[in-house]
Amino acid sequence: MKKALYSGILAALLFSLPATGQDSSPMTKRFTNQDVITLAGLGISDDVIIAKIRELSATSPNAVSFDTSIEGLKALKTANVPDSVIKVMINPAPPITTIITASAPVTNDPNLPPPEVGVYWKDQTKFVLIQGQALTNAKVGGKAGSFFTDGMRNEHWDAYIEGEVSKTLVREHRPVFYFYVPDGTFPSDYSLIKLNKKGDHREFEVGSFGGITGGKSGVKRDKELPYKSEHVGLRTYRITLDDDLKPGPYAFFMGTGQSATSAGSKGNRSGGVAAGRIFDFNIPE
Repeated sequence: MKKALYSGILAALLFSLPATGQDSSPMTKRFTNQDVITLAGLGISDDVIIAKIRELSATSPNAVSFDTSIEGLKALKTANVPDSVIKVMINPAPPITTIITASAPVTNDPNLPPPEVGVYWKDQTKFVLIQGQALTNAKVGGKAGSFFTDGMRNEHWDAYIEGEVSKTLVREHRPVFYFYVPDGTFPSDYSLIKLNKKGDHREFEVGSFGGITGGKSGVKRDKELPYKSEHVGLRTYRITLDDDLKPGPYAFFMGTGQSATSAGSKGNRSGGVAAGRIFDFNIPE
């Protein structure tokens, strides 16, 4: 009888004790709001506190226990816990990292030039890039006319390109061109002009100063050759000519416009001179 009584008491004691051998999580101290407040008060940086929260959260969901209720948030702000830390307390999961992998090369439309800014001539089935260069060379012309008219006639700025002939030979009298333009630029920003061959260089007028009419910038309208543009793709335009081009030097000029000052026959006169880029080519005989 006594043996049965002792057995019953022992069984009752075993069931009343916590099952620490099977699950020790109830006995583990959790990381709480107070721990965060303590670390912040010690001057521990936001990054370190966030790293600790994420480390514990990744180890076990029961390792952290944060009160992010309205009252809990008020207590955290009163303790000057940074918002960056509070955000991680609300959601300890690390941000999703977007991994950008190398993609296959973009397949270009064979009927369009490559998607690189420039002026192209379509030579049958291939596109030939017409090399562009910044317009940096300019000289004053028309001094004699200004002198003999006592300053009534303008002097002018002539831009010039080194070399008698362009490196790009366009072997058609009515070629088709394509523009792949910079963002915010349009075909109307380009002028097609015939260059004047002068010895070892080619030139064209880009501005004037003095005289009765004062200064002007840009290519003269009567010097521009007409063409039609058709939008055929993103920032891409097909350029067709109204007439055949005669043999000689030509260029597409994209001017930006820039004021300049030069001395005329009767003192200083403000005028204009265009800056920009030039895309030159030659039509052979």
